[in-house]
Formats: sequence, C-alpha cells, structure tokens
Amino acid sequence: MRRVAVLVASIVVLAVTGCTGKDVSMTEDEAIEQVGQHVHDAADAMTPRPRTEQFPPVDVPCDDHFGRHNGLYQVERRYWLDDLPVKDNQQTFDAAHTFWTDRGYDIIRDVRDRELARVLTARTDGLTIRLLERSDGRLSITSRSPCIRTGESPRDT
Repeated sequence: MRRVAVLVASIVVLAVTGCTGKDVSMTEDEAIEQVGQHVHDAADAMTPRPRTEQFPPVDVPCDDHFGRHNGLYQVERRYWLDDLPVKDNQQTFDAAHTFWTDRGYDIIRDVRDRELARVLTARTDGLTIRLLERSDGRLSITSRSPCIRTGESPRDT
C-alpha cells in the first residue's frame, strides 16, 4: 500500500511540475532569438562556413505526461547547410561535436560513425540542437526551445 501511495504522489508531482523541459519564463521572442543564435553559432564554427537556408518556421505542440497537448509550444528552426562538400561531412560532424562539448553542451545522441546516416544531438540551457545527414549527404541543423507560451498558446496555460 505504501508503494502505491508513493507512486501516486510521484505521478501528481510530475503532473504538476510538467517535467517536460518547460521554461515558461522564456518569451517567444527570446526563444526565436536563442534557437537561431545556436544554429548560427554552430554554422560559424564549420569550415568552410555553410550557407544556411531556413525551412518554414515551426512551433511544436508540447504534451503533458498523459500525451495531451498542454497549451505550450517549442519554437523550432531548421536550416539546410549548403555549400559543404559531402566528402567532408565526417569533419563537419566532428567539428560540431568539438564546438558543442567545448561550450558545455550535453551530447545526448552521437552517431557520427555511419556514413550517410549521421546524427549529432546536443542540449544546453533547455535548448536542443541537432545536426543531421540525409542519405544523399545533405546536412540540416535544427534547434528547438523548451516548452513555452507562444502566440498560439491558449490564455489559460
């Protein structure tokens, strides 16, 4: 019976705190600025410096622990990294890894050893950034904010 009480208490705490990477104190404008800055800082560290081509902006709905939309969103920005030779993709991934680890990012996924299927994901300050290689060698980079209130959020969140 005690285990059940502890389990129920844990579920209530998780439901109340959200535990979904929320930082509702960040404004939408701050999130847009930060995700863009993380992408451009990473691109600036690459040699040669890639030309970035932005995908249409996206706000990704956040879910609570029961899989229901909680009214918050993650600001996501994705860019193609163009003008990088495919033959240098390994070097680009290694440079991104070094850049992120030197700046204290936590590497949460590191698959740099699979040619034409590489992915490197890092996290810092609640933001996530991912470098991805398509099967044709083209690279993209995506940065995503924590869950925040955006212009799409209902007023009661």
